[in-house]
Amino acid sequence: MAVSGSETRSLCSSMNNDSEANAQPMILAPPLYSEIPGTVPLNNAPENGPPPSYEDVVNPEASPPTYQSLFGQVREARKNSSGFMDFVKKVIILLLGTIGCSIILGITIVVPISMILVGTNYFGECPVEQFIPVYLIVGGTFGVVKNLLGFFSRWKTNENDQERLIHRSRDSILNCFLIAWFITGCIWTYRVYEPEYQDEKSPFYCNKTLYLFAFWLVTTTFIVVGLMSVFIMCFVVSSVVTAIE
Repeated sequence: MAVSGSETRSLCSSMNNDSEANAQPMILAPPLYSEIPGTVPLNNAPENGPPPSYEDVVNPEASPPTYQSLFGQVREARKNSSGFMDFVKKVIILLLGTIGCSIILGITIVVPISMILVGTNYFGECPVEQFIPVYLIVGGTFGVVKNLLGFFSRWKTNENDQERLIHRSRDSILNCFLIAWFITGCIWTYRVYEPEYQDEKSPFYCNKTLYLFAFWLVTTTFIVVGLMSVFIMCFVVSSVVTAIE
């Protein structure tokens, strides 16, 4: 059977169109938001609609924030600070709000009670410097009073502005007294270093437990303050360098 030229051209054109159709790649629809890994759990995500809220994706039983999250908060504090001193203040508040704050609070309760017990137990057993046990008893007593007043003020949630002002003034007075008393205790302790521990009849005698407790108390305070200062400065410098980069 003969085939005309027009039929031949029509057949070739149809074959070319089929080849071009088969050669074109298939275009797939983009995945849903809920199907993207790392965004929302697939079994909790809606098929359509806006992303879930923070409360929907955060597990309340998850582990505490890591160092990276703490560092991120420091960087955020750097961005939102109005100046260098404001940034340092926010970093200190941030650090005090971490787990280390609980440890510090425990130390501030145990240390004043230990001062009272040691100073009372060895009172009058340090002729070389009779004010060392007095320093421990008075400092420990005011430390306990300051902690108790601080706890009571935290429990009262319905304080007015006048009560807050009174509490701040009271805390400022207690802090000033404790700092001055600490400096006085340093003078009394360091100026007789190192006393006689064996001969109780010697004018340079001081009970070894009493003196070493007072000595390491004031020395440890300087060490802790120095380490905290270095730690805060490292945070400040690292945050500033990261912000510049």
